[in-house]
Amino acid sequence: MKKLLILTFLVLLGAQALAFSPYENRMRFEDRQRIGLIAFVKPSQTQKLQSLVSKVSQHDAKLSQQGIFNLSMYVREVNNRAVVFAYFESLDKSIQGKEALLANASPELANLTKYLTPHKRAAKGQVWLRMEWMNLIASTEVFPHTQPNVQKMGLMSGLKPELELQYRQLHQANWPGVVDGMVNSNYRNWTTFLIELEGELYLFTYTEYIGENIKKDNAKMAKDPTTQRWWQHTEQCLINLHGEGNWSQMTQITTPITTSGLEGKK
Repeated sequence: MKKLLILTFLVLLGAQALAFSPYENRMRFEDRQRIGLIAFVKPSQTQKLQSLVSKVSQHDAKLSQQGIFNLSMYVREVNNRAVVFAYFESLDKSIQGKEALLANASPELANLTKYLTPHKRAAKGQVWLRMEWMNLIASTEVFPHTQPNVQKMGLMSGLKPELELQYRQLHQANWPGVVDGMVNSNYRNWTTFLIELEGELYLFTYTEYIGENIKKDNAKMAKDPTTQRWWQHTEQCLINLHGEGNWSQMTQITTPITTSGLEGKK
């Protein structure tokens, strides 16, 4: 009888999970929400911006009191505009108010808004716009690690509009072998967001590298047969923005730190 009750519970749990989209399932079962915001800065002011926010991450305790964990900010010029990508994590599952939360979390972040230009869809009075979350691969919740050094990175790419559906569908069902390949190559928390800029589509990704030789680990990933087949479907969807490959690395403007603000918080 006990086994029957357990089996019934698992069936009901599975049925409930199937009733939600992959996005809703992650929002329901994950302990945190991952947020990507976007704004712009004049290319001539990027150095000023970097100087202003270089010490923001040193105030993690204060930011955590405001509900902001693991904040990282990145900048890169594209089409004569410098894009600012802000990533952070929150225990709050609501989808409203994250733009104002970041803008007012500290005096440095409030001052930062003076130098930013909003996306045309940003709410009145706000400089930040929240991007659409697309997917998360190799999370530390599923694949924990004990590495003390974490290299945080921001990446960007273009997305061909005619292949948006293909790219979305692939990343709603990431192949297990591809996930394993990323984990074995020492990547964690590959989190991608989507936004439209002047009629074109762009992807922004936050990720963490926990290895010691990124060039060697990237080569290891590239040799994986499953990853090679995956790239045959995904790489054709992307646009090389800077002649560096389909993913361009952005410049981190927050002071790099080596711990995730929500590690151990469940």
